[in-house]
Amino acid sequence: MEVHHHTHHPKKWKEYFWEFFMLFLAVFCGFLAEIQVEHYIEHQREKKYIYTLLEDLQRDLDDFDNDLPDWQEAIQMVDTLRAELEKPSQLMNHALIYRLSNNLTYNNTFFYHDRTISQLKNGGNFRLIRKKDIADTLIEYDASIIYGLKDVEQFYTNNIFPQLRSLRNQFLSSKFYYLLKNDTAFAAAINREPEVILFKPGEEKALFQYYNTLYELRQNTMLRIKVIKRQQRQAVSMISMIKRDYSIE
Repeated sequence: MEVHHHTHHPKKWKEYFWEFFMLFLAVFCGFLAEIQVEHYIEHQREKKYIYTLLEDLQRDLDDFDNDLPDWQEAIQMVDTLRAELEKPSQLMNHALIYRLSNNLTYNNTFFYHDRTISQLKNGGNFRLIRKKDIADTLIEYDASIIYGLKDVEQFYTNNIFPQLRSLRNQFLSSKFYYLLKNDTAFAAAINREPEVILFKPGEEKALFQYYNTLYELRQNTMLRIKVIKRQQRQAVSMISMIKRDYSIE
C-alpha cells in the first residue's frame, strides 16, 4: 500500500499579518459597535430626561402663576389690616380685623417639581445632558429655588407666622375662627356675641407688636413676589431654550 506524505509548508509572514489584522479588525469593529450601542442608549436616556424636565418646568410655571396672585392679595390684606388698626377704636371694623388676622397666618408653600433634576443630581447623570448651557442654567434654576424661594418660605414658617399667631392670640379670641368660611354663620355669631371679636383689654403692647410684625410680613412678601417672578422668567427661558436646542415643538 502506498503511503502519501503531506508536506507542510511554513506560513509566510504575510499570512500571519493578515490573520492578525482580520482578528484585530473583528475586535475593533465589535468595540465600535459597543460604543455605538452605548451612545444610542445614553442618547435615549437624555431624550427621556429632557421630556420629563419640560413637564417639571411647566408644572413649576403653573404653580408660580397660581401662587403669585395669592401673595399679591396678601399684600392688599396686610395694607387693609394695618389701615384698620390705625383707626380710633370706635371706627374700627372689628369683624374685618378678626377675619384678616386669621387669613394672614397661612403659608402657601411652593411645591417644587424636582423629579428630573433629582435623578440627574443623585445618579450622576448630568453628563447625559450634552448641551452645556442647558445643564448650567438648570443647576442655577435649582439653586435659586432651594436657596432663594425655599429659604423665604422657611422664614415665614419658622418666624413670621408663629410670631403673628402668638401676638394675635394675646388680644383676640379664637372662638369664632372655625366659622370664618361660612359668612352667614359668622355674622350670626358676632351678632349674638359681639364682644368675642373685640380686643382683649390690657393687650395694647401685643397689638402694637402685631402691627409692626405685619409690616415685616409685607416686606418679606414683596421679596417673595420678586423671587417668584424671577423663577417664572427662568422657567419660561429654560422651556424655550430646551425646545429650541432639542427641536421640540
